[in-house]
Amino acid sequence: MDQKTQPQISPVPVGKRTQLMCTDEVTVERRTHALSHLFKLSLVSVGVATGSIVVGILVLVYSSGASFPIITGAPVWSGTVVLVAGLVGVQASKSDVRYGTVPAPRDRCLLMTHYVLSISCLSVTGICFGYSLTGFVTCQTECGNNSYQELILNGIAFCLALLMLLTAVAGSVFFCVYKRLFGLYSPREMLFNTRIAELENRIRYLESPPNQQQGFSQYGGQYGYNSFSTPSTQPPAYSK
Repeated sequence: MDQKTQPQISPVPVGKRTQLMCTDEVTVERRTHALSHLFKLSLVSVGVATGSIVVGILVLVYSSGASFPIITGAPVWSGTVVLVAGLVGVQASKSDVRYGTVPAPRDRCLLMTHYVLSISCLSVTGICFGYSLTGFVTCQTECGNNSYQELILNGIAFCLALLMLLTAVAGSVFFCVYKRLFGLYSPREMLFNTRIAELENRIRYLESPPNQQQGFSQYGGQYGYNSFSTPSTQPPAYSK
């Protein structure tokens, strides 16, 4: 294996519960690349959500005399949820990538929160998409006093709702694709990975040079694992 991409694992004392400290450059590069995609996706979500909120407010302002479903305000409250998801995604994209099997609690919380919000945005933006489409169709025949402005704004709201729905789908797919790369396992899988990491640390420690195993002989008492030697004197002779 290439020296550049070979994982560097530091031996740790046996008996201590700790995760495997891996600095595999290939894994770090893949995580960095994935977080770059998350950052771009989150920026798109923030921009689209902000536009949806502004258009939703304008729809309510210009819809004097209009009726349901034009005045539901769906672009406003759906855009707010997508905006929060985008801001959380921006913070999650700044997570540390140099860790072993399990990320830091803060990074894990941000990534999981972004996933939960993305799932919530699927239903929220789906409802907004339906309201915006119905409002756009209704506005062609039953608009209020500002029929032309209402028609244009509802058309823009419909397009933004579709974009927000696509970003929510992309956020959900991101988690499904990269969850194992970031160590976002279930509690049971995390327990298994922790135990595997401990066993790998023990094996690595036993395979290390003797000068790195000082103090390990305490587990063997007087005759530690590295202290076995043949006696220097002959055993006493006994008479018949």
